[in-house]
Amino acid sequence: MTTFQRTRSGERMLAVEEAQQQVLAEIEPLAPERVSLTDAFGRVLREDVVAARDLPSTDNSAMDGYAVRADDIAAASRDTPAILRVIEDIPAGRLPTCRVEPGTAARIMTGATVPDGADAIAQVEITDAGGDEVRVFEPVPRGTHVRRRGDDIRAGSIVLRAGTPLGAAETGALASIQRPEVIVGRMPTVAIFSTGDEIIDVGDQPQAGRVVNSNSYALASFVRQAGAIPRMLGIVRDTREATIAGIESALSADFVVSSGGVSAGAYDFVKDALDHLGADTKFWKVAMKPGKPVVFSRLHDRVYFGLPGNPVSCMVAFVLFVAPSIRKAMGQTSNLLPPVVSMRTSAAVRSKGDRRNYIRVRVAARNGELVASPMPAQGSHVSTSMLGANGLAVLEAGVTRVEAGKSVEVVLIGPIGSD
Repeated sequence: MTTFQRTRSGERMLAVEEAQQQVLAEIEPLAPERVSLTDAFGRVLREDVVAARDLPSTDNSAMDGYAVRADDIAAASRDTPAILRVIEDIPAGRLPTCRVEPGTAARIMTGATVPDGADAIAQVEITDAGGDEVRVFEPVPRGTHVRRRGDDIRAGSIVLRAGTPLGAAETGALASIQRPEVIVGRMPTVAIFSTGDEIIDVGDQPQAGRVVNSNSYALASFVRQAGAIPRMLGIVRDTREATIAGIESALSADFVVSSGGVSAGAYDFVKDALDHLGADTKFWKVAMKPGKPVVFSRLHDRVYFGLPGNPVSCMVAFVLFVAPSIRKAMGQTSNLLPPVVSMRTSAAVRSKGDRRNYIRVRVAARNGELVASPMPAQGSHVSTSMLGANGLAVLEAGVTRVEAGKSVEVVLIGPIGSD
């Protein structure tokens, strides 16, 4: 006859922050690799990138117009325009061949190199757009519309530092300094499986009392979102032997993430399986709701996350513990944890107050400020409570209610829209 799991000696419930610290302390960055710039988006830089040359490489024009000497047009007006002889045209990409002397100007296009002798650009709108000569109707100070050499990047300066995630702006900057390849952290592989005799897969025939394996698919998407590579291993049945075999089969990946089997039920075998395999388990429980039963272990040179079986508990635990670990493994050095912002609530939020509660909310910009709107249902089994949720409002232990319009701390877990 089966019986419920007994509490282990020394087992205690950790605060979320303590659990996060323990997890991140166990994570080491994976080996770096060189990739082409076209494959660098979403990766984490593992080298300081130093500029080899100034950007822009020359003084250049910020406007279409005429390169002039500011002194030549200092007294220009509509009634008495300055009249200058145009000595050449300078399109972008072609170097000037003439020097601008007193009484002359060069027609110049945006981005073109400013010729020697010129110290300002008279934009075409304050001229008559003349051909062989041009009339300028307004004065401009020295330096007007001139982009100086090195204004953007100086040769020898560090453009991007190791540990920086590479987004669109970062890959654009790397392209601008002509870095066709960069050194980045390897993308971790994450083995994913679900435990439980009640679990069926998406393509199976629906059966009363059975639960579809939604957790594995949600976790795989979270893994991709974090920048890693998911490996879905399917469903592990509720026996000690099957759980041991399932964990062993996952150890070729960098991370192992399972859902279910981590509570105190008679058929929760993850703890026993880890003990049998010689795992060094750091903690079993975290003082949070949803997501109290979270297992974190080191097994050989791998880390193992045993997440709860309830869909929302599983997803919240991933966001708080697994995603930061993936970021660190890829080499990210800052912003490992999701940001926390204080904002008003649009409706009252409630909790039993027994431990920290993460309430799913939709954060949106409303009349110039961020507002958190609680999702209608908050049960840990209600997967639809995560649909449209981009934040987790935090109610600390002992807090049972926050009234509408009052401020609450919110963990941001997705992009923010507007109402």
